[in-house]
Amino acid sequence: MNKLKSICVIDDDKVYTFGIKKLLKTVSPHHILETYENGKQAIDGIKQMLDKEMELPDLILLDIDMPEMNGWDFLSEFDKIRDKADKKIQVFVISSRVNTKNQELYRVEWDEKVSDFIKKPVDASELSKILN
Repeated sequence: MNKLKSICVIDDDKVYTFGIKKLLKTVSPHHILETYENGKQAIDGIKQMLDKEMELPDLILLDIDMPEMNGWDFLSEFDKIRDKADKKIQVFVISSRVNTKNQELYRVEWDEKVSDFIKKPVDASELSKILN
């Protein structure tokens, strides 16, 4: 049984965000979904959730290339507040620029912070694996 209740998508690509929302509704319609256009908005939103003692997302789908605050900078900032959450939050880096060579390089630095690296576009079967 899937224990995830809420998902956060951080991506500046409006077409991708629209598509992933539709896909999430199809694959798992009961999830609460938050979306942010960049890492700064997401950090601000998560800090507000913490301040209001709201439940944080169970899973974050994170793009790397974004304006204002990219995915790597988001991870650095998120790491500073992550321990305030009363649960383990999974982070999946979703990017069109992920490849096997880069994945191994990224894993060295981000292994503790990132659950996995997934190449865009994400299909329904890949999304189902992430959610389960």
